[in-house]
Amino acid sequence: MKEKNLKLYHEYTHYKNLMTYIPINYCKIQKDDIWIDAVIYEADDKSLYVRSTQEFIEKFNLKK
Repeated sequence: MKEKNLKLYHEYTHYKNLMTYIPINYCKIQKDDIWIDAVIYEADDKSLYVRSTQEFIEKFNLKK
């Protein structure tokens, strides 16, 4: 079962590439001219990325 709440500073694994990412903050992004909730997350190499919170929850699994 998928976790519905995102945990900042916890490790997550991408469902496809199996790499580890850490959500570090929340933000807003525009999708179809509407502001939606999003998350900023960091890769092991310190690269920063952003996705909608909903998409992040769908594509990443909390590491156990």
